[in-house]
Amino acid sequence: MEKKGAGRPRDGNPEETRREILRAAEESFARSGFVGATTRFVATSAGVNVATLHYHFGSKEGLYRAALRRASEEALPEVPAGGSPAEEVARTVAALYDAGLRRPSFARLVLLDSLAGPPAGPAALDPRVPWLAGRLQDCLNGSAPAAPPAEKLARTILTLLDAAVATAAPASSEGPGRAAVVAAALRITGLA
Repeated sequence: MEKKGAGRPRDGNPEETRREILRAAEESFARSGFVGATTRFVATSAGVNVATLHYHFGSKEGLYRAALRRASEEALPEVPAGGSPAEEVARTVAALYDAGLRRPSFARLVLLDSLAGPPAGPAALDPRVPWLAGRLQDCLNGSAPAAPPAEKLARTILTLLDAAVATAAPASSEGPGRAAVVAAALRITGLA
């Protein structure tokens, strides 16, 4: 009989085990942050032992990074181009808000990480930052000469958006949160 390493899954589908661990990790980190979440709780929620969790992800930080990557997979919406710069920014921010409502755990992960996450947290893994900065740069060329750099604007808008999404009631894409974030984005960019 072949002896397997400690923590190595003994049966079942390793990819399914990994997905289940990531699901539990995303929920736990979104609820408690990096500092408050424990690998023991994540492992129990996923129905595995801690050794199996470490076999798949190496460490709590490795698990955290993988959970952030998984959560960010659906972060970028499809937004048609066209219209004035203000219309373009409004459509883009509204689409990001709606995408955030479909995956609110990502907004919570980003916000909690900014408070107490490990170094090089989701800002480094957040695909929305360079994407939004590029769109803002395109919209602001010639429109707002005194505007801060596009990446700084993008981070500010995304922080407001994440806070609104994290506190939004379910199914509130047309509610005041979305309108308020769009209005704030237009003011921040100087387009309102």
